[in-house]
Amino acid sequence: MNLGALALLATIALVGGEAAADVAADVDADADRAFREATQRAVAGDAGAIAAFEALGAERPVTQWTQHAWAEVARLAERTGDLPRARRALDQVITLGTDQALVERARVAQAGLAAQTAGGQWDAVAVEHDRLVEVIRGGSDPRAALGELEALVRANPRYPRTALARRAIARGWEEEGDRDRAMTWLREDAVADLGLRMHLDLARMLVRDGALDEAEAVVRSASVRPGADVPAFRDVLASIEEAERRRWRRAGLWAVLGLLALGAAGSLRRTTGSWKVAARRFVRPPIEVVFLVPVAVLVIVVAETGNPLVARAVRSIVIAGVLVAWISGTLLDAVRARGSLGIARTAVQAVLAVLAVAITAYLALDRDRVVELLLETWRGGHALR
Repeated sequence: MNLGALALLATIALVGGEAAADVAADVDADADRAFREATQRAVAGDAGAIAAFEALGAERPVTQWTQHAWAEVARLAERTGDLPRARRALDQVITLGTDQALVERARVAQAGLAAQTAGGQWDAVAVEHDRLVEVIRGGSDPRAALGELEALVRANPRYPRTALARRAIARGWEEEGDRDRAMTWLREDAVADLGLRMHLDLARMLVRDGALDEAEAVVRSASVRPGADVPAFRDVLASIEEAERRRWRRAGLWAVLGLLALGAAGSLRRTTGSWKVAARRFVRPPIEVVFLVPVAVLVIVVAETGNPLVARAVRSIVIAGVLVAWISGTLLDAVRARGSLGIARTAVQAVLAVLAVAITAYLALDRDRVVELLLETWRGGHALR
Protein backbone atom coordinates (compact mmCIF):
# COMPACT_ATOMS: atom_id res chain seq x y z
CA MET A 1 0.00 0.00 0.00
CA ASN A 2 1.44 3.36 -1.01
CA LEU A 3 1.80 6.36 1.21
CA GLY A 4 -1.24 8.07 -0.33
CA ALA A 5 -3.53 5.20 0.56
CA LEU A 6 -2.21 5.09 4.11
CA ALA A 7 -2.77 8.80 4.49
CA LEU A 8 -6.33 8.45 3.20
CA LEU A 9 -7.11 5.64 5.67
CA ALA A 10 -5.66 7.64 8.55
CA THR A 11 -7.78 10.63 7.60
CA ILE A 12 -10.94 8.51 7.41
CA ALA A 13 -10.21 6.97 10.84
CA LEU A 14 -9.58 10.36 12.38
CA VAL A 15 -12.74 11.85 10.96
CA GLY A 16 -14.76 8.78 12.00
CA GLY A 17 -13.37 8.94 15.52
CA GLU A 18 -14.19 12.60 15.84
CA ALA A 19 -17.70 11.97 14.53
CA ALA A 20 -18.23 9.13 17.03
CA ALA A 21 -16.95 11.33 19.84
CA ASP A 22 -19.35 14.09 18.79
CA VAL A 23 -22.27 11.63 18.77
CA ALA A 24 -21.32 10.32 22.23
CA ALA A 25 -21.03 13.85 23.53
CA ASP A 26 -24.47 14.69 22.13
CA VAL A 27 -25.95 11.57 23.76
CA ASP A 28 -24.39 12.46 27.12
CA ALA A 29 -25.62 16.03 26.83
CA ASP A 30 -29.16 14.85 26.05
CA ALA A 31 -29.06 12.40 28.97
CA ASP A 32 -27.74 15.10 31.28
CA ARG A 33 -30.55 17.43 30.23
CA ALA A 34 -33.18 14.70 30.67
CA PHE A 35 -31.82 13.80 34.12
CA ARG A 36 -31.93 17.42 35.26
CA GLU A 37 -35.48 17.85 33.98
CA ALA A 38 -36.63 14.67 35.74
CA THR A 39 -34.91 15.83 38.94
CA GLN A 40 -36.72 19.16 38.80
CA ARG A 41 -40.02 17.33 38.36
CA ALA A 42 -39.24 15.11 41.35
CA VAL A 43 -38.38 18.13 43.52
CA ALA A 44 -41.66 19.76 42.47
CA GLY A 45 -43.57 16.65 43.52
CA ASP A 46 -44.57 15.64 40.00
CA ALA A 47 -45.79 12.03 40.09
CA GLY A 48 -44.54 11.57 36.52
CA ALA A 49 -40.92 12.10 37.53
CA ILE A 50 -40.39 8.43 38.28
CA ALA A 51 -41.54 7.46 34.78
CA ALA A 52 -39.16 10.05 33.32
CA PHE A 53 -36.25 8.50 35.22
CA GLU A 54 -37.30 5.03 34.05
CA ALA A 55 -37.42 6.20 30.44
CA LEU A 56 -33.93 7.67 30.77
CA GLY A 57 -32.64 4.45 32.37
CA ALA A 58 -34.10 2.38 29.51
CA GLU A 59 -32.52 4.49 26.74
CA ARG A 60 -29.61 3.05 24.78
CA PRO A 61 -26.74 3.44 24.47
CA VAL A 62 -25.95 3.38 28.19
CA THR A 63 -24.61 6.70 29.49
CA GLN A 64 -23.16 7.91 32.75
CA TRP A 65 -26.68 8.94 33.74
CA THR A 66 -28.28 5.50 33.24
CA GLN A 67 -27.28 4.12 36.64
CA HIS A 68 -28.21 7.37 38.41
CA ALA A 69 -31.63 7.35 36.75
CA TRP A 70 -32.33 3.84 38.03
CA ALA A 71 -31.09 4.83 41.49
CA GLU A 72 -33.62 7.68 41.52
CA VAL A 73 -36.36 5.28 40.40
CA ALA A 74 -35.53 3.02 43.36
CA ARG A 75 -35.55 5.94 45.80
CA LEU A 76 -38.86 7.37 44.57
CA ALA A 77 -40.52 3.97 44.31
CA GLU A 78 -39.60 3.09 47.89
CA ARG A 79 -40.86 6.46 49.07
CA THR A 80 -44.22 5.89 47.37
CA GLY A 81 -44.48 2.32 48.65
CA ASP A 82 -43.98 0.59 45.29
CA LEU A 83 -41.43 -1.89 46.63
CA PRO A 84 -41.42 -4.31 43.65
CA ARG A 85 -40.59 -1.36 41.39
CA ALA A 86 -37.84 -0.32 43.76
CA ARG A 87 -36.33 -3.81 43.71
CA ARG A 88 -36.35 -3.90 39.90
CA ALA A 89 -34.65 -0.51 39.76
CA LEU A 90 -31.95 -1.61 42.20
CA ASP A 91 -31.33 -4.68 40.04
CA GLN A 92 -30.73 -2.34 37.08
CA VAL A 93 -28.27 -0.22 39.09
CA ILE A 94 -26.30 -3.32 40.05
CA THR A 95 -26.38 -4.73 36.50
CA LEU A 96 -25.57 -1.56 34.57
CA GLY A 97 -23.70 0.53 37.13
CA THR A 98 -20.08 1.51 36.57
CA ASP A 99 -19.79 3.61 39.71
CA GLN A 100 -18.76 1.03 42.30
CA ALA A 101 -19.80 3.21 45.22
CA LEU A 102 -23.30 3.59 43.74
CA VAL A 103 -23.49 -0.14 43.03
CA GLU A 104 -22.49 -0.93 46.60
CA ARG A 105 -25.17 1.40 47.96
CA ALA A 106 -27.69 -0.34 45.70
CA ARG A 107 -26.64 -3.73 47.09
CA VAL A 108 -27.08 -2.45 50.65
CA ALA A 109 -30.51 -1.01 49.82
CA GLN A 110 -31.48 -4.26 48.13
CA ALA A 111 -30.43 -6.25 51.18
CA GLY A 112 -32.38 -3.85 53.39
CA LEU A 113 -35.55 -4.33 51.37
CA ALA A 114 -35.07 -8.09 51.45
CA ALA A 115 -34.73 -8.01 55.24
CA GLN A 116 -37.78 -5.77 55.61
CA THR A 117 -40.11 -7.67 53.32
CA ALA A 118 -38.63 -11.18 52.94
CA GLY A 119 -38.27 -10.69 49.21
CA GLY A 120 -41.75 -9.26 48.75
CA GLN A 121 -43.74 -11.44 51.17
CA TRP A 122 -44.36 -8.48 53.51
CA ASP A 123 -44.63 -5.69 50.94
CA ALA A 124 -48.17 -4.69 51.83
CA VAL A 125 -47.50 -4.71 55.58
CA ALA A 126 -44.27 -2.73 55.14
CA VAL A 127 -46.02 -0.10 53.03
CA GLU A 128 -48.81 0.26 55.60
CA HIS A 129 -46.24 0.41 58.40
CA ASP A 130 -44.39 3.28 56.70
CA ARG A 131 -47.64 5.09 55.90
CA LEU A 132 -48.79 4.96 59.51
CA VAL A 133 -45.41 6.14 60.79
CA GLU A 134 -45.62 9.16 58.50
CA VAL A 135 -49.13 9.92 59.77
CA ILE A 136 -47.97 9.58 63.38
CA ARG A 137 -44.98 11.80 62.72
CA GLY A 138 -46.89 14.56 60.96
CA GLY A 139 -50.41 14.32 62.35
CA SER A 140 -51.84 16.74 64.88
CA ASP A 141 -53.63 13.84 66.62
CA PRO A 142 -51.72 10.59 65.97
CA ARG A 143 -53.78 8.40 68.29
CA ALA A 144 -55.91 6.87 65.53
CA ALA A 145 -52.80 5.99 63.51
CA LEU A 146 -51.16 4.53 66.61
CA GLY A 147 -54.18 2.31 67.11
CA GLU A 148 -53.99 1.15 63.49
CA LEU A 149 -50.28 0.40 63.82
CA GLU A 150 -51.01 -1.62 66.98
CA ALA A 151 -53.59 -3.66 65.07
CA LEU A 152 -51.13 -4.16 62.19
CA VAL A 153 -48.47 -5.56 64.53
CA ARG A 154 -50.98 -7.80 66.33
CA ALA A 155 -52.18 -9.21 63.02
CA ASN A 156 -48.67 -9.85 61.69
CA PRO A 157 -46.51 -11.18 64.55
CA ARG A 158 -43.86 -12.57 62.15
CA TYR A 159 -43.38 -9.30 60.30
CA PRO A 160 -39.58 -8.71 60.05
CA ARG A 161 -39.83 -5.10 61.25
CA THR A 162 -41.99 -5.85 64.26
CA ALA A 163 -39.34 -4.49 66.65
CA LEU A 164 -39.23 -1.15 64.87
CA ALA A 165 -43.01 -0.94 64.78
CA ARG A 166 -43.23 -1.68 68.50
CA ARG A 167 -40.65 0.99 69.28
CA ALA A 168 -42.60 3.48 67.16
CA ILE A 169 -45.82 2.62 69.00
CA ALA A 170 -44.14 2.93 72.40
CA ARG A 171 -42.60 6.29 71.54
CA GLY A 172 -45.89 7.56 70.11
CA TRP A 173 -47.94 6.68 73.17
CA GLU A 174 -45.32 8.10 75.50
CA GLU A 175 -45.44 11.40 73.65
CA GLU A 176 -49.22 11.29 73.93
CA GLY A 177 -48.85 11.07 77.70
CA ASP A 178 -49.97 7.42 78.00
CA ARG A 179 -46.76 5.93 79.39
CA ASP A 180 -48.47 2.79 80.74
CA ARG A 181 -49.73 1.86 77.29
CA ALA A 182 -46.32 2.67 75.83
CA MET A 183 -44.55 0.37 78.26
CA THR A 184 -46.93 -2.45 77.37
CA TRP A 185 -45.34 -2.60 73.94
CA LEU A 186 -41.87 -2.92 75.43
CA ARG A 187 -42.73 -5.28 78.28
CA GLU A 188 -44.67 -8.04 76.54
CA ASP A 189 -43.20 -11.54 76.41
CA ALA A 190 -42.66 -11.26 72.67
CA VAL A 191 -40.19 -8.43 73.22
CA ALA A 192 -37.61 -10.86 74.61
CA ASP A 193 -36.90 -12.06 71.07
CA LEU A 194 -36.79 -8.61 69.48
CA GLY A 195 -33.30 -7.46 70.39
CA LEU A 196 -31.41 -5.48 72.95
CA ARG A 197 -32.56 -2.08 71.71
CA MET A 198 -36.05 -2.83 72.97
CA HIS A 199 -34.64 -3.39 76.47
CA LEU A 200 -32.73 -0.13 76.24
CA ASP A 201 -35.91 1.68 75.20
CA LEU A 202 -37.79 0.14 78.13
CA ALA A 203 -35.02 1.11 80.56
CA ARG A 204 -34.98 4.71 79.29
CA MET A 205 -38.75 4.95 79.57
CA LEU A 206 -38.65 3.56 83.10
CA VAL A 207 -36.08 6.22 83.98
CA ARG A 208 -38.38 8.92 82.63
CA ASP A 209 -41.21 7.37 84.67
CA GLY A 210 -39.12 7.43 87.83
CA ALA A 211 -39.02 3.63 88.21
CA LEU A 212 -35.26 3.65 88.69
CA ASP A 213 -34.89 0.28 90.44
CA GLU A 214 -36.80 -1.50 87.68
CA ALA A 215 -34.81 0.37 85.02
CA GLU A 216 -31.53 -0.76 86.58
CA ALA A 217 -32.78 -4.34 86.79
CA VAL A 218 -33.67 -4.29 83.07
CA VAL A 219 -30.22 -2.94 82.17
CA ARG A 220 -28.38 -5.44 84.38
CA SER A 221 -30.27 -8.43 82.99
CA ALA A 222 -29.91 -7.36 79.35
CA SER A 223 -26.28 -6.24 79.52
CA VAL A 224 -25.05 -9.82 80.03
CA ARG A 225 -26.74 -11.10 76.88
CA PRO A 226 -24.56 -11.94 73.85
CA GLY A 227 -23.97 -8.95 71.60
CA ALA A 228 -24.85 -6.38 74.25
CA ASP A 229 -23.70 -2.88 73.39
CA VAL A 230 -21.70 -2.12 76.51
CA PRO A 231 -21.34 1.67 75.93
CA ALA A 232 -25.09 1.99 75.35
CA PHE A 233 -25.87 0.20 78.60
CA ARG A 234 -23.33 2.34 80.44
CA ASP A 235 -25.11 5.42 79.11
CA VAL A 236 -28.43 4.16 80.47
CA LEU A 237 -26.86 3.39 83.84
CA ALA A 238 -25.42 6.91 83.86
CA SER A 239 -28.90 8.28 83.14
CA ILE A 240 -30.22 6.31 86.11
CA GLU A 241 -27.61 7.90 88.36
CA GLU A 242 -28.53 11.33 86.99
CA ALA A 243 -32.20 10.57 87.65
CA GLU A 244 -31.34 9.79 91.27
CA ARG A 245 -29.65 13.18 91.57
CA ARG A 246 -32.62 14.79 89.85
CA ARG A 247 -34.97 13.17 92.36
CA TRP A 248 -33.09 14.76 95.25
CA ARG A 249 -32.98 18.08 93.41
CA ARG A 250 -36.73 17.98 92.88
CA ALA A 251 -37.28 17.22 96.58
CA GLY A 252 -35.13 20.22 97.49
CA LEU A 253 -37.03 22.51 95.13
CA TRP A 254 -40.37 21.34 96.53
CA ALA A 255 -39.05 22.17 99.98
CA VAL A 256 -38.11 25.67 98.80
CA LEU A 257 -41.62 26.15 97.38
CA GLY A 258 -43.07 25.00 100.68
CA LEU A 259 -40.95 27.51 102.59
CA LEU A 260 -41.99 30.30 100.21
CA ALA A 261 -45.66 29.40 100.69
CA LEU A 262 -45.29 29.33 104.48
CA GLY A 263 -43.44 32.64 104.40
CA ALA A 264 -46.16 34.23 102.28
CA ALA A 265 -48.89 32.92 104.58
CA GLY A 266 -47.07 34.17 107.68
CA SER A 267 -46.44 37.56 106.11
CA LEU A 268 -50.11 37.94 105.20
CA ARG A 269 -51.13 36.91 108.72
CA ARG A 270 -48.82 39.50 110.30
CA THR A 271 -49.98 42.22 107.91
CA THR A 272 -53.72 41.62 108.38
CA GLY A 273 -53.59 40.80 112.09
CA SER A 274 -55.50 37.51 112.02
CA TRP A 275 -55.92 34.34 109.95
CA LYS A 276 -59.61 35.12 109.46
CA VAL A 277 -58.92 38.54 107.92
CA ALA A 278 -56.06 37.06 105.89
CA ALA A 279 -58.38 34.40 104.47
CA ARG A 280 -61.05 36.98 103.56
CA ARG A 281 -58.47 39.13 101.81
CA PHE A 282 -57.01 36.16 99.95
CA VAL A 283 -60.43 35.09 98.63
CA ARG A 284 -60.77 38.39 96.76
CA PRO A 285 -58.52 38.20 93.67
CA PRO A 286 -56.20 41.18 93.04
CA ILE A 287 -56.93 43.28 89.96
CA GLU A 288 -53.88 41.93 88.10
CA VAL A 289 -55.19 38.38 88.48
CA VAL A 290 -58.58 39.40 87.07
CA PHE A 291 -56.83 40.51 83.90
CA LEU A 292 -54.37 37.59 83.89
CA VAL A 293 -56.86 34.71 84.18
CA PRO A 294 -58.45 35.08 80.68
CA VAL A 295 -54.99 35.15 79.10
CA ALA A 296 -53.96 32.11 81.13
CA VAL A 297 -57.07 30.21 80.07
CA LEU A 298 -56.37 31.03 76.41
CA VAL A 299 -52.77 29.79 76.69
CA ILE A 300 -53.92 26.53 78.29
CA VAL A 301 -56.59 25.96 75.63
CA VAL A 302 -54.09 26.53 72.83
CA ALA A 303 -51.56 24.22 74.51
CA GLU A 304 -54.17 21.47 74.81
CA THR A 305 -54.38 21.26 71.01
CA GLY A 306 -50.74 20.17 70.81
CA ASN A 307 -48.57 17.51 72.40
CA PRO A 308 -50.16 16.24 75.66
CA LEU A 309 -46.89 16.21 77.61
CA VAL A 310 -46.11 19.77 76.59
CA ALA A 311 -49.70 20.77 77.29
CA ARG A 312 -49.49 19.34 80.82
CA ALA A 313 -46.27 21.25 81.48
CA VAL A 314 -47.74 24.49 80.12
CA ARG A 315 -50.87 24.02 82.21
CA SER A 316 -48.82 23.55 85.39
CA ILE A 317 -46.63 26.57 84.69
CA VAL A 318 -49.57 28.85 83.83
CA ILE A 319 -51.61 27.81 86.89
CA ALA A 320 -48.56 28.29 89.11
CA GLY A 321 -47.97 31.72 87.58
CA VAL A 322 -51.55 32.78 88.29
CA LEU A 323 -51.36 31.45 91.85
CA VAL A 324 -48.08 33.24 92.52
CA ALA A 325 -49.52 36.45 91.08
CA TRP A 326 -52.59 36.00 93.31
CA ILE A 327 -50.52 35.53 96.47
CA SER A 328 -48.11 38.33 95.61
CA GLY A 329 -50.91 40.73 94.69
CA THR A 330 -52.83 39.93 97.89
CA LEU A 331 -49.72 40.63 99.99
CA LEU A 332 -49.05 43.93 98.23
CA ASP A 333 -52.68 45.02 98.60
CA ALA A 334 -52.59 44.16 102.32
CA VAL A 335 -49.39 46.13 102.87
CA ARG A 336 -50.70 49.04 100.81
CA ALA A 337 -53.89 49.11 102.89
CA ARG A 338 -51.82 49.68 106.05
CA GLY A 339 -49.66 52.44 104.61
CA SER A 340 -47.06 53.13 101.95
CA LEU A 341 -45.42 50.32 100.06
CA GLY A 342 -41.63 50.52 100.20
CA ILE A 343 -39.40 49.93 97.18
CA ALA A 344 -37.29 47.37 99.04
CA ARG A 345 -40.36 45.31 100.03
CA THR A 346 -41.67 45.41 96.46
CA ALA A 347 -38.30 44.39 95.01
CA VAL A 348 -37.84 41.48 97.43
CA GLN A 349 -41.35 40.21 96.80
CA ALA A 350 -40.88 40.45 93.03
CA VAL A 351 -37.65 38.43 93.25
CA LEU A 352 -39.34 35.76 95.38
CA ALA A 353 -42.30 35.60 92.98
CA VAL A 354 -40.00 35.11 89.99
CA LEU A 355 -38.10 32.44 91.92
CA ALA A 356 -41.33 30.58 92.70
CA VAL A 357 -42.42 30.62 89.05
CA ALA A 358 -38.97 29.52 87.87
CA ILE A 359 -38.93 26.59 90.29
CA THR A 360 -42.42 25.57 89.24
CA ALA A 361 -41.47 25.75 85.56
CA TYR A 362 -38.44 23.53 86.15
CA LEU A 363 -40.50 21.00 88.10
CA ALA A 364 -43.20 20.94 85.43
CA LEU A 365 -40.73 20.40 82.58
CA ASP A 366 -38.67 17.90 84.53
CA ARG A 367 -41.68 15.86 85.67
CA ASP A 368 -42.14 14.15 82.31
CA ARG A 369 -38.63 14.90 81.03
CA VAL A 370 -40.33 16.98 78.34
CA VAL A 371 -37.24 18.81 77.09
CA GLU A 372 -35.17 15.62 76.94
CA LEU A 373 -37.94 13.72 75.14
CA LEU A 374 -38.43 16.45 72.56
CA LEU A 375 -34.68 16.74 71.94
CA GLU A 376 -34.40 12.97 71.54
CA THR A 377 -37.32 12.99 69.11
CA TRP A 378 -35.77 15.83 67.12
CA ARG A 379 -32.46 13.98 66.89
CA GLY A 380 -33.83 10.56 66.06
CA GLY A 381 -37.22 11.22 64.49
CA HIS A 382 -40.69 10.84 65.91
CA ALA A 383 -40.79 7.10 65.31
CA LEU A 384 -38.49 4.47 63.95
CA ARG A 385 -39.16 2.92 60.63
